[in-house]
Order: sequence, then C-alpha cells, then structure tokens
Amino acid sequence: MTALSLSDFTAGAVYDVAAGDAVFPLTLDRVQALADSGREGGAFRLEFVGPDAPVLPQAIYRFAGAGDAHEIFIVPIARDAGGVRYEAVFY
Repeated sequence: MTALSLSDFTAGAVYDVAAGDAVFPLTLDRVQALADSGREGGAFRLEFVGPDAPVLPQAIYRFAGAGDAHEIFIVPIARDAGGVRYEAVFY
C-alpha cells in the first residue's frame, strides 16, 4: 500500500464521504505542506468544507472522488458561513 502524499490532493476537489447510510459531499478547501516528519509521502494538512448539518464526528471515513477512494481520519474544527470545516493531518 502506497502512502498518500500531497500530490494526491487538489484544492477544489469534491469527495463523496460515506457516513452510515448517508453520503455527504465534502470539498477540499485547503492543502498545506508541513515540516518534514520523515513520513513516507511527506507531512501535510487537508481542510475540507461540508454541509452545515449534520456535523460528522471525528472518525475514519471513506472519501470517494475522481476514480479514487481513500480512508481518511477527519476532525471537525469549525463552523462558518460556508459550512462545517474538517481537518486531516498526515504527519
């Protein structure tokens, strides 16, 4: 299995995120490189924006989009006019 890297993600991409029996669209809003951690694939941070409700609890979700699917651990970090923001950190 290949480690995910910053180049696997593009800001603006929309992912279908399965949560129970429902699927929610999350848009990748920010992609940020982090200081090198020695992690295969490098260190980086992703910030997604989703619908205002419901707020998905921190957990691992399946993200499907553009022919790829990844299991990603996300944490809700804020709610603003655009919806709920979620963060995933690969370090």
